Amino acid sequence: MLNIPSNTVTRRGFLKIGALGFAGLSLPDLLRLRAAQAESGQAVSDSAAILIWCAGGPTHFETYDPKPNAPEEYRGPCKAIPTAVPGINICEVLPRHARIANRFALVRSCAHGESGHGSATKNVMSGYPHPPGTNEGTLLYPSIGSVVAKVRDGEKRTLPSYVCVPDVGIRDAGFHESGAAYLGAAYNPYGVDPKQGAKSLVLPNELTARRLENRKALLAAFDKLRRDADSSGMMDGMDAFTRQAFEMVTGKAAREAMDLSLEPASQRQRYGSHDWGADCLLARRLVEAGVGFVTVVLKGWDDHSKVEEQMKKRGSQFDAAVAGLIDDIYERGLDKKVTVAVLGEFGRTPRVNKAGGRDHWPGSMSVLLAGGGMSVGQVVGATNDKGERPKERKLHPNDVWATVYRNLGVDCQQTFSNNAGRPIPILPHGEPIAELT
Repeated sequence: MLNIPSNTVTRRGFLKIGALGFAGLSLPDLLRLRAAQAESGQAVSDSAAILIWCAGGPTHFETYDPKPNAPEEYRGPCKAIPTAVPGINICEVLPRHARIANRFALVRSCAHGESGHGSATKNVMSGYPHPPGTNEGTLLYPSIGSVVAKVRDGEKRTLPSYVCVPDVGIRDAGFHESGAAYLGAAYNPYGVDPKQGAKSLVLPNELTARRLENRKALLAAFDKLRRDADSSGMMDGMDAFTRQAFEMVTGKAAREAMDLSLEPASQRQRYGSHDWGADCLLARRLVEAGVGFVTVVLKGWDDHSKVEEQMKKRGSQFDAAVAGLIDDIYERGLDKKVTVAVLGEFGRTPRVNKAGGRDHWPGSMSVLLAGGGMSVGQVVGATNDKGERPKERKLHPNDVWATVYRNLGVDCQQTFSNNAGRPIPILPHGEPIAELT
């Protein structure tokens, strides 16, 4: 939560971040760290990316790579349905996806070698393998969002470069897979909870939460705070970093980007009246307002049992949230600017287990990609007839990240120094997926 001290406001104690910050550091301190570590002040394009992270490992069979002709113990309980693109089928729990298949591409031939949740997440999120036994351990390499924040360090911004939605999604597992590792805390993600929006901010003590329960009163208090600051000359007395921090958190861009009530009811319904829909709608608002990278964490995909029940329960919310986001991006003309990637840490076992579920399986996984000026309405790669392994165009998650980095104008060969001073490339391997150009 943001804390604005109730007594006199000093240069170094003006803002403390939570709703838009990390680990108790003040936003001015984060901005100073970023400026101090910046290697150049070159301008970066306004491109952006949204990562929809399906935490737990989504089944590729019951989402984007159904196997209707496989034996029953492999194809599973759900049916395949045709999409708007002839020849492309997906799972029946995703009918809205099916209607807009011309607006996304499916990569069905991704694979890697790590089957533990923590280590697989760190490996996929960073592009670097972590040593054996680090399933619950420390993130050693920066996540893709932190890299984007570092590369765009020299920009003057009214919003952060890297945001995670919701805030709880980046901390409660204890892994910090979305973090910056050796790049430093200044490049960790900021958190924003769409269920709270502006109400997640903690105001001076005299302005209690009870007195400001009404949203209009809260926003009016911010307006007064800004007027008082300007009339007193406080803004002039702050250094450039503190002024930027003030604008990030209390400025119009930040407040409006986080306020879902500004969206028409029809737009909110398009994404679905549930947390996942609100999370994805907030992500669109954030990138449209200028955030460079947003990770949306959709939890609960570890279906070791009852995969049919779980997918039919979860599918409608996932379908509405993701299809709503993709449709919205294209209809608002953001499809050249914003890349959407949907994936988790691995796929699920080809054979359904005795509990009616599927276990961890990094040997094959599916990824959805949309926007970014890419060539969509197609499938890249294929798994074998039982979904066990890639049989055509085997790819690695790093190839997905190389594609996203290309769309963002980031050079994958660029290096940053780790804690030992060794230059480390952004990605150790991976090439942009040629079929998507």
